[in-house]
Amino acid sequence: MNMNYKDYYSALGLKKNASKEEIKKAYRKMARKYHPDVNPDDATAVQKFKEISEAYEVLGNEENRKLYDQLGSDWKRYKQDGGQGADFNWQQWARSQGARNRQHAHSRSAEDFFRGGDFSDFFEQVFGGGSNMGQQGQRRTRTGTDFFEQSYGRGAGPVPQKGKDIHAELEITLEEAHKGTEKSVRVNKKQMKIKIPQGIYDGRRLKLKGRGQSGGQGGESGDLYIRINIRPHDVFTRENDDLHVTVNVGLYQLLLGGVISVPTMTGNVKIKVPPESQPGKVMRLAGYGMPVFQSENRKGDLFATLQVALPEKLSEDEKKMFRELADLRGEKVQDS
Repeated sequence: MNMNYKDYYSALGLKKNASKEEIKKAYRKMARKYHPDVNPDDATAVQKFKEISEAYEVLGNEENRKLYDQLGSDWKRYKQDGGQGADFNWQQWARSQGARNRQHAHSRSAEDFFRGGDFSDFFEQVFGGGSNMGQQGQRRTRTGTDFFEQSYGRGAGPVPQKGKDIHAELEITLEEAHKGTEKSVRVNKKQMKIKIPQGIYDGRRLKLKGRGQSGGQGGESGDLYIRINIRPHDVFTRENDDLHVTVNVGLYQLLLGGVISVPTMTGNVKIKVPPESQPGKVMRLAGYGMPVFQSENRKGDLFATLQVALPEKLSEDEKKMFRELADLRGEKVQDS
């Protein structure tokens, strides 16, 4: 029969000189990871689980492992002598080593596999049905209890199940997002403190590992996911790491220039407005925006849009002066 040699040591991530305890430990770790109960509807995990189960069926049994190691040496020597790996006569070699011949194949369901069946042709040819053959060469069907005792140790019970994740929401202010904060929340009947880093974005989810529902059968707890919602601000508008603000400036300051006060998240800052600035002019204040999330010592910018604040309740003298100014600029003002 043409088939390739299976490297059971590689399947378990082991070297050939691995101890019996190392083999058992590697198998248990991988069995927990790829068990179909832990990976429902994952065909790749099921196939991987079959491979490591077969590998342990051989390496976990001293007689099978000794036979397998001898096979590896003979197969390697055969290839070195010019033979092709795929045409190695596995059945003839198995007979010469006293291995039991495989029984006639029969249709087996997925349930049969998890009781110990569904091994590869390589395994069946070399080991004649596996290490659980009885005196008359019949396979002893393993029960579910046998499987778990082999996988996780006697009395370990069902495979551990991870607890469900919990999803919740938390509203904070823009000021809290700017400086970072710590909030006390009650989730799943438990009171806990949540540290919110500075610069966090609206809609960002924080993951708190192990804070979800408790696991079953000794499994680890699920995780807690907190969605952060930032309340709209009365003064500032946020765009990524930048902030935007509108500042009212007097007509005379726009025309003649001067120093104005601009609000920021850390207090008012004075800036100089150039003479003859137009309404809508945008002034950039570098580094006065939001802290960049998960990046130390970096901040966005603040953009201040200048908006003219026209004078109200003009006196007769002020009106006269504005008319004279209009005349100087060649603009006629019509009285009502």
